[in-house]
Amino acid sequence: MLNSVFVIIGTIIGAGFASGREILTFFNVYNWYGFLGLIISEIIIGFVIYKSFRIIINYNINTYPQFIDKIVGKSGFINTVFCNIINIFLLISFIIMVAGFSAYFSQEFNIPYIFGATLIAVLSFFTFLKSIDGIIKINSFFIPFLIFIILLLGIKNFNCFSSLDTLTIEHNFNWFISASLYASYNLIIVFPILIGLKKCISNFKQAKIISICVTFILILLAIILFFLIEFYFTEVYNLELPTIFIATQSGNFYKYVCGFVILGAIFTTAISSGYGFLRNFNSLNKKHYTFLAFSICLLSIALSNIGFSTLLSLLYPILGILRSISNHIYHQTLKWIQLLSALKELIALSS
Repeated sequence: MLNSVFVIIGTIIGAGFASGREILTFFNVYNWYGFLGLIISEIIIGFVIYKSFRIIINYNINTYPQFIDKIVGKSGFINTVFCNIINIFLLISFIIMVAGFSAYFSQEFNIPYIFGATLIAVLSFFTFLKSIDGIIKINSFFIPFLIFIILLLGIKNFNCFSSLDTLTIEHNFNWFISASLYASYNLIIVFPILIGLKKCISNFKQAKIISICVTFILILLAIILFFLIEFYFTEVYNLELPTIFIATQSGNFYKYVCGFVILGAIFTTAISSGYGFLRNFNSLNKKHYTFLAFSICLLSIALSNIGFSTLLSLLYPILGILRSISNHIYHQTLKWIQLLSALKELIALSS
């Protein structure tokens, strides 16, 4: 069960989380409400993971299309649309992780993008050939180390938790939309992995324990990063890798250890995203599976030179558009409620 916990956490904690950029973007900008949103989003992730496990175990789900059938009903068109959207998202996420991996080596050691991208692509390819067993082994080795380092960074910078007193309370519905979007796009990557983990989980009790452990660990790590970023908010606001700056304040040793953690987090999310993409083509035989795995790794190397920031700009604006649409719907609904209330008062006065 513990290995399953590490695999799920490794899938969620990617470059954005480990670098602190996601926590800053989705939560720190909303102060106290952002902190509340952080807790809510991680609870949503844990709850949905548990419910998904129940569906997967109860209906003996082996493929993503089967899972979609149980969620939205047996509609060929809807199933196809959902699967294509998920596949595109997973493929983009994999390519972004490869670019992020190569960007770190380029930024820190002035090594050309192609070398970092080739390294992670080759490692990913051989992991894909091992299927879910390879992903379990990688995450079981790395994720405990990642958790330890983030906890150590929190203890080392314990004074950062004094930033709790400086948080302001700003009533803004955007914090809830941001938290919902954060939970939603992380769950997109997790679903295929949950299906792959079915063979490791035999009953609902195990599913509940795993979901609770994942939720607790994610909340703990996210809270630590939240307050670290809050303490150095002005200095890290425009940085792509806030945790690298924070770790540097404790010395170069922590800087390079934190860099290793970010690279590991990128790799675990990359293999989870890539495996999720490959698993959705369940009808492929071994030869075609290997060819497709090789193709997406080669594609990721070719596109990595575009740059980590540029590729992220393809993903986050999608979430930004969804956030803007949600905000517009919310404000329009609020206006209609206010208008109806005014009309009600007017009718009451006239009568």
